[in-house]
Amino acid sequence: MSNFIIPTDGLKEKFEKQLQEFKASVKSPNVLLLGQTGVGKSSLINTIFGEELAAVSHIKPETRGFHVYNSSNIPVNVIDSEGYELANPDEFKKMLDQFIEQNFIVADKQIHICWYCISISSARVLPYDIDNIEYLTKQKRIPTCVVFTQCDNDTPEGSIAKSLTEVVGKSFGRHVPCFQVSNDPEINKELDIDKLINWSITNLNDDNLKAGFIIAQKADLNKKEEKANDRIKYYAAGAAAIGASPIPMSDAVLLTALQVQMASDIFSVYGLNAKIGDTLKNIVGGRVVTMLGKSVAGNLLKLIPGFGSVVGGAINAGVASTITWGLGYALVQITKKAIEAEWSGDTKLLETLFTEEMIDKYVNEYKRKNKK
Repeated sequence: MSNFIIPTDGLKEKFEKQLQEFKASVKSPNVLLLGQTGVGKSSLINTIFGEELAAVSHIKPETRGFHVYNSSNIPVNVIDSEGYELANPDEFKKMLDQFIEQNFIVADKQIHICWYCISISSARVLPYDIDNIEYLTKQKRIPTCVVFTQCDNDTPEGSIAKSLTEVVGKSFGRHVPCFQVSNDPEINKELDIDKLINWSITNLNDDNLKAGFIIAQKADLNKKEEKANDRIKYYAAGAAAIGASPIPMSDAVLLTALQVQMASDIFSVYGLNAKIGDTLKNIVGGRVVTMLGKSVAGNLLKLIPGFGSVVGGAINAGVASTITWGLGYALVQITKKAIEAEWSGDTKLLETLFTEEMIDKYVNEYKRKNKK
């Protein structure tokens, strides 16, 4: 009985296919970034999306006109405008209006949300800013927030940001929230990056757009975990359905195939499939399929005495769901560590994470945490 193995033929191909299907279902949200030259828009892009989508320069502005920053690995389009010049506000407004109208007729080019950036260093919200925000929110009905950048230049009490927030609030109330960010990663931990991300996700009007933003952003791993747990819940329900009419061996094969689909979804939510190289992807993919087959078999042997024998027991809905939750939890914990390793450049750690020992470690951790 200890040698019982669930067949995994063809599942590696299924794993790769599922990765591609999930990636194809995700939509890229269009984020409009407005603000004067030098307010730190490029730094904001890189802080949230973790890629050099926009070059950061302390010498001169890098952006001219409207430029769409994107990457094949990151499901988001950031539309960065040239810093509007106060000497020519009418021309900028005309240019902005034309850009929005030209792209409105094409569904995948429409502006979904706007981050309106104002530097704390300027210590002022101008009537021109209020006019622009009113135009975006009331005329174009684009969900817009104000992002106070360079808050490392604020007072220790954050008094400048507080006073500027009051100015915005007098004009728009709660309809236009304000968030504080900094160029300093340590200071950002105490500010509003997570709140900005949450607002952005909430104001995207399509689940596939929300998924795109969650995958693209790197600043808040908790949002990725929430999305991954939603997928695990979906697959746990599917596993319960498989166990509703138990046929021992065929159920085990179906359950393993379901785990493979779940693994590919979790990897996609974290962006792992886009970030690791093809060679390592093949290693990880092959290992995951093999590990899941062995893990499902091992858990069934523990939970259903006699499983796999001629008179073996059967998978019921509760067992199938429990196994799925445990494996999903394990994959999330491993994938979080894999992403952190990739971000830090420690690609060698990736291979050490995807092992049977690591799966067993976190499955057992899940069981301890959920023991009744």
